[in-house]
Amino acid sequence: MSIVGGCLCGETRYEIAGNSVSAVNCYCSMCRKAHGTALSTHAVFTPSRLTWICGESNLVRFESSAAGRREFCRHCGSHLLVHGQSGDGTLAIPAGTFDGSPEVKIVAHIFTSECVSWHNISDDLPQHVGWPDGFGPES
Repeated sequence: MSIVGGCLCGETRYEIAGNSVSAVNCYCSMCRKAHGTALSTHAVFTPSRLTWICGESNLVRFESSAAGRREFCRHCGSHLLVHGQSGDGTLAIPAGTFDGSPEVKIVAHIFTSECVSWHNISDDLPQHVGWPDGFGPES
């Protein structure tokens, strides 16, 4: 089993080995700007699980911080990948780019100190004002 997804125009497609992923809801200003939403849900996994089905050469990189970079489809602008920001070698893909509704387990809310006033976090998952202990570029 695997999770498949891709960009809005369909030119760039990927597969993540396995049938589930863990994810975090991030409220940082970079994620808000990259997605145009109050938060982004990023599935986090090891690079060995990712295979590009097609269109890897369509990816355009943007250095979003000193520690991380984001990749977007050059044709439609869909945000498809985040590297380096977690400090632990994992990758993150916005869960909104998945096809269908695969199993995604939200494990925490991060950068809640930047949560906008017009969004309320209404569950009991752990909340972190920044990176959780042991993660992030300073780890």
